[in-house]
Amino acid sequence: MFYLIGVGLKPLHLTLEAKEAIGKCSRVFLDTYTSAYCEGSADDLREVVGREIIELNRKAVEEGFPLLLKDAKKSNEDIALLVFGNPLSATTHVQLLLDAKEQGIETSIVAGISIYNFLGAIGLDQYRFGRTCTIVAPKENYEPESFYDVIERNFENGQHTLCLLDIEAEKDKMMTVGEALGILQKIERKRGKDILQKATLIGLFALGSKKEMVKVADLTKLQRSSFALFPQSLVIAAPLTEKEEEALGALHS
Repeated sequence: MFYLIGVGLKPLHLTLEAKEAIGKCSRVFLDTYTSAYCEGSADDLREVVGREIIELNRKAVEEGFPLLLKDAKKSNEDIALLVFGNPLSATTHVQLLLDAKEQGIETSIVAGISIYNFLGAIGLDQYRFGRTCTIVAPKENYEPESFYDVIERNFENGQHTLCLLDIEAEKDKMMTVGEALGILQKIERKRGKDILQKATLIGLFALGSKKEMVKVADLTKLQRSSFALFPQSLVIAAPLTEKEEEALGALHS
């Protein structure tokens, strides 16, 4: 059996179902590149489950895990891949389920608490969120802009956008809200757009942790905000309803 298990945003988010599934496995792996804890560490997780957890980087998950599945099938053992947040938010993990199915391996998915569970607490209507996007850091000969297309489409449809921010795990670097806004600003200048000026901008800092911060501000103020709280995310909100405006003002003033 291959267990794909969400471990939440911090060690204490681990569900009883997840803990039970981990206990059934002979080997347990942790995906360390698609996200990270907002509070606590992998060592804290090891303490909660009381066993060894092997950390895997991007290459090990995308290229090496199908081989681990094949090996597990040969030895008739149960293995688990732990994923921060909820396990099926990234297409990488869907592909692993397909790989397992192709090899005739049974699978079990255990859901976990993710950032989506906290969106309603911001003060926005969760039903008004459109498609989520990830703002990717530009690299040499690679400057994607497809995430801006998602933001623009959502905004035109009167929908809010949750923007997840790039994580470069191999460099131990997580994008900040300020860096994300700078990337979007550059794209807007090139395209002659002004969504950042029209939208309500909300910075999310270590959402789900005891130190979480939600900052509602205009472009200039939010871009200058500097909080050493990670992961960070950004909400670009379409025109607010009366209730949303009241909630944002009351909860984050």
